[in-house]
Amino acid sequence: MDNSIIKYRASSIIELKAECFDAPIKSHFYADGYGKIEFDGEITYIGEKAFFNNNDLKSIALPDSLLRLGDHVFFRCENLQEVEVGVNLQSIGTYAFGQCINLAHLTLPDSVTSIGSYAFSSCWELRSFTIPKGVTKIEEWTFNGAGLTQLTIPEHITEIGYRAFAHTHIQSIVIPGTLKKISGIAFWNCKELEEIKICNGVEVIGPKAFSECINLKKVDFGETVELIDKQAFEECTSLQSITIPPSVKEIKWRAFNKCPKLLDVTLYSTTDLDEQVFNCFADEIKII
Repeated sequence: MDNSIIKYRASSIIELKAECFDAPIKSHFYADGYGKIEFDGEITYIGEKAFFNNNDLKSIALPDSLLRLGDHVFFRCENLQEVEVGVNLQSIGTYAFGQCINLAHLTLPDSVTSIGSYAFSSCWELRSFTIPKGVTKIEEWTFNGAGLTQLTIPEHITEIGYRAFAHTHIQSIVIPGTLKKISGIAFWNCKELEEIKICNGVEVIGPKAFSECINLKKVDFGETVELIDKQAFEECTSLQSITIPPSVKEIKWRAFNKCPKLLDVTLYSTTDLDEQVFNCFADEIKII
């Protein structure tokens, strides 16, 4: 694609904010549902709120020269369905695609190293997403409320922020050992989540990390978790059996509170239990 051109599909010509682009706009054509923006030179940056709240926009193709997308660039473009991103993109700003409720098709190149918080929050139709190899941290709220049903967290991820994948539709998840801590509310209210595998290397499960995952049935804690923080699995109403590994030094307040089917618990005597950890639901707590 010509690095001085942006093409889009829309129900009408879209309003442009010239100050949001790092090259002057040379021409802007629209015909038969398609638009073409030509710039006087390559564009490497699209600035804050360039297409903000534009409900006419349906799809857009961005050039290979583009390196950065600013904050709120496509925020609340509710009819945006598809975005074609160039191969050299490096960073995506805060809320860049937030509340693009019909966005279903987007693939990011491995050149991307930074994805801002809330970037894909409430993207209801975004069912799958491949995390670029250049990204090491998932910021807070990045996918909160997105439609994700499939997710692979690769081993280059070392940090997942607060509420990063909360209220998504993922069905199973593997937490790689490169991630030392699962942050608070990271997977809160993932109602379709049934199975969790925590790989060796993870040490902390944060507050409410998996709370209200009402269909969660199986948790493999691995062998390196040391702390299960308060309310980490609270209201996981389908959880029936757990084995806490000897590595766990402490389980905090109400970690497994309101888990009415959790009747079989195995743990080690070296684990320090806070108050109301199991809320008296477990009929049999086997201490080794």
